[in-house]
Amino acid sequence: MSKIAQGIHKVLYFRKLGEAADGARLVFQTEHSKSYSRDREKKDTKDGAVSRANTLEDEVSISALQSTKDPTFKMLEDSILDDFPLEMWEVDLSTKSVDDSGTEPVTKFDAEYRQGYITEWEPTSPAEGDAEVEGTFVSEGKRQKGQVTLPEGHIQTLSYVFHDLLSDDVADDGLAPNEPAV
Repeated sequence: MSKIAQGIHKVLYFRKLGEAADGARLVFQTEHSKSYSRDREKKDTKDGAVSRANTLEDEVSISALQSTKDPTFKMLEDSILDDFPLEMWEVDLSTKSVDDSGTEPVTKFDAEYRQGYITEWEPTSPAEGDAEVEGTFVSEGKRQKGQVTLPEGHIQTLSYVFHDLLSDDVADDGLAPNEPAV
């Protein structure tokens, strides 16, 4: 049976293209949306109309509350000011899988990967309420699907994810104490 997808389970990560560093999450994300569009050019012929597809446009709109200390916010802002490309991952935390074929089990999540540019970045600071930011990421080329491993410690900062009811999938995130139960 199908279930309704929960937006809270989908989180964006970013990295400066070509940088040898873990992808970083923009903190306090409130929403993001993906938009695909493709114009079709129509040409009348003596045999009837024919159409040709133009390039696919793939945009991701981003909304977040501003943090007082978030290096990812600064990197995204710098990327539009200095015009450098980024990598972006949309990670689906509801798709946790564990590969235990190696010496250490590896937890993976389904993800979409894009390369592109921030084309809009608008921080707002209202007199009442929280400082927010809205931006637009435009993909170059076609997004790719695969699986990712989150950087060490990121699961704990993302509340918690789905756990199986079997004993080999112990909840170690969310409300779980930092110290093991005595």
